[in-house]
Amino acid sequence: MVYILADGSVSKQPPLSRNPIKFAARWFASPRAAITIAVVVAACSTILDFSPLANGAIPAAKKKPHEHWSYMARDMSFVRKMTEGLVGKTKATTKEAKKRLKNQEIMGFIQKVDFGGPDGHVAEESDLLDLEEIRVTRCSTTRSAITAYMCGADIATDQDIAHGHHRKTPNFGTKSFRGYLNCRHQQGRQTGNHRRSVYRLGISCKGNLAGYSHAFNIIAQPDGTYFWLQSFIGHYSLATWMKKVDNTKESGLSGHLTHVELMQKLDKVDRLMNIFSWNSQSNDDYLDLFNVDKKLKTMSGNRGRQLKKWTLDHCLDTFAWDEACEYPLPDEYHAEDQTSGQNTVAEDGASLDKCTILLADISLSSFLSSFIGIGGLALSKEDFFTTMEK
Repeated sequence: MVYILADGSVSKQPPLSRNPIKFAARWFASPRAAITIAVVVAACSTILDFSPLANGAIPAAKKKPHEHWSYMARDMSFVRKMTEGLVGKTKATTKEAKKRLKNQEIMGFIQKVDFGGPDGHVAEESDLLDLEEIRVTRCSTTRSAITAYMCGADIATDQDIAHGHHRKTPNFGTKSFRGYLNCRHQQGRQTGNHRRSVYRLGISCKGNLAGYSHAFNIIAQPDGTYFWLQSFIGHYSLATWMKKVDNTKESGLSGHLTHVELMQKLDKVDRLMNIFSWNSQSNDDYLDLFNVDKKLKTMSGNRGRQLKKWTLDHCLDTFAWDEACEYPLPDEYHAEDQTSGQNTVAEDGASLDKCTILLADISLSSFLSSFIGIGGLALSKEDFFTTMEK
């Protein structure tokens, strides 16, 4: 076989361009060429931001609804990649916000606990021996990553302490959450398309160092099903959770639920919030919800620590939630309006759907209860809490 070279001559030896190793070796054999390449790479890294959240990008907008599950489950660096751009994004500008940040820092120092930064965006350190730690197990960081992926960096950080009084306030209570979920689900059944809601959830207790508090996401899908997405510090990563099999669920997976199955999960949350001792029922409920067996004496993983004996301060008493956004669809993916349904016409002629009105009522009630302790029509008295500073 002969080769025609660039100068038109004929040779029995292939040109260097056909042998990448020799071609690269020739380039890097020249100090000048090597320096040139290094400078160009460094300049590109400085000028261009390769973060998936750069310039307001929303990564989920590039994928169809049925592709999100496999993407999040397969990407080993998903959580770390999605939270890199969140750390330090929000700058405290008010005296009140700076004071809260300082108090949070002091609390972490005194209690000798790493909360993942003031807002939980920072992944835990890894010793490179534990694959779960590399993937990230801190639940608040995983929630931040999923929210950033689905909604973008601005929304993923809109509850940051640095915002002060301007940060987004969550809603409280499972009753209000059930009401809103049922409204959206009924609306979706009527229209044939369900709203693609991204929910941020947190459940906590007075003894916030006992290892019972938790943060997670629920993602509503256009087909009326839901993704229950979570990790648990010291136990498992998001990817591990998404692979967990549960033959009692219609999907065959623990984290992919029908509407009925989601309501059953919330029944277990309600039970856990109304206990006076930790028994086998409580343990089974907690295990089914959060995939952690509290009968074990230590956390799993190579950083396992002794679990504290259950007391009334460990009873889950605060359930917080909000709808972060409706995640976008790729441009080439066509779907009907996800929020259509029975609408109310406002004074200015704009169309307001009934579920949006319900959410506004819930949010107002939660806001008022947080600051002045009064309730509205949307929430019961026991659902109100005066603080959510964890």
